[in-house]
Amino acid sequence: MIWTKAEDKRLVELVNQHITKDSKRPVQWKEIKPMENHTVAAMQTRFSKHILPYYDFTGNRYTPKKKAIKKVSTKRIKVSRSFLWGAVKVTRYE
Repeated sequence: MIWTKAEDKRLVELVNQHITKDSKRPVQWKEIKPMENHTVAAMQTRFSKHILPYYDFTGNRYTPKKKAIKKVSTKRIKVSRSFLWGAVKVTRYE
């Protein structure tokens, strides 16, 4: 089945409700009931592979990671090409 954004949010809410503190495996998957169209195994896979990389664990709940702002590089890049077996060389800066 295809997952929607609403189902992803609901899955994170379910996981946050079933967290035990001070445990190596904080999520108690045995206590979570399956969603309407998804099994517990599918929910576990979806959470670990698609949702977990975008969330941080704060000790008692999963929260979204803050997005980093990428700086635009102002450094000039030298691009050089040679033609006719090195007889003619073209260099430009971008």
